[in-house]
Amino acid sequence: MLGFRKLKNQAQQPTPPVESTPGGEARYLVSDKKYRARRVASPLRLLGNLLIVFGLLLLLGIGGWYGFTEWSNKQYVAEVEKKFGSEAFEPSIEATPKPTIAALPTPIPLPVLSGTSIATQMGTILNTPVPVAVDNSPPVRLYIPSVKIDTKVVPVGWNMIPAPGGGVKSEWQVADYAVGHHAGSANPGEKGNVVLSGHVDYKGQVFKDLNKVNKGDEVVMYTEKGQYIYVVTDLKIVREEGVSDAQKRENAKFMDPTKDLTLTMITCWPYGIDTHRLIVIAKPYQSALSTQSEFKIR
Repeated sequence: MLGFRKLKNQAQQPTPPVESTPGGEARYLVSDKKYRARRVASPLRLLGNLLIVFGLLLLLGIGGWYGFTEWSNKQYVAEVEKKFGSEAFEPSIEATPKPTIAALPTPIPLPVLSGTSIATQMGTILNTPVPVAVDNSPPVRLYIPSVKIDTKVVPVGWNMIPAPGGGVKSEWQVADYAVGHHAGSANPGEKGNVVLSGHVDYKGQVFKDLNKVNKGDEVVMYTEKGQYIYVVTDLKIVREEGVSDAQKRENAKFMDPTKDLTLTMITCWPYGIDTHRLIVIAKPYQSALSTQSEFKIR
């Protein structure tokens, strides 16, 4: 019975018309368009199935990558909160940071009076402060040994771009293959805020490992005249994408001038998503050591 059914099914399948050649061989008639179309459709159907499988695998890969990234980001947030406190993530920003370096009193020179002794005049000269040369040259290199960041520093300004509702707004430039020193911010050694920014996942990725710094890590800033050593004191993560303009202005306060010597390094976070800003704050080496007892001397 099964054999009969098999033969019956085979008989129902269409077969191409043939004709006999002078040599006794069968040859398909070229006029059978349906049969020719069926032969052409077979490899196309196979190709379509392969593309569908490839698309499914691609979707699974992208979904897995985003899932792993989300898990990795949560692990990093927990690590940051453990090292820097719960206020490190989405922090409230103080308008006026507290200075960490006490201002030294300016010595008052004694007047040199006519008719006084040589010793008195020499004492007056010795008590007169000697002018100190100030290095006000911009930074040219940034080195963070703990995370192996070693890159040149170049000056950057800002671009004027269209704003929603008309008008224009300013947007800071980001240097390619280098760290950018924001125009108008302080230079190393000057009182104020040295503001640096760099790409995390684009054109050089100079700040790719900035998120790995720890409190107490050294940061070395080089100028054409010398070097300045800072120590990481704080780390903040603020959301930049999908927030109001008011929140963005609050985030921008990290770039405001400060009353003390400060170094502020800014990049995007997380890697490849860039919805937040990672902000690392450092203070001069000696002043940071004097105010932070948990720091280790290297």
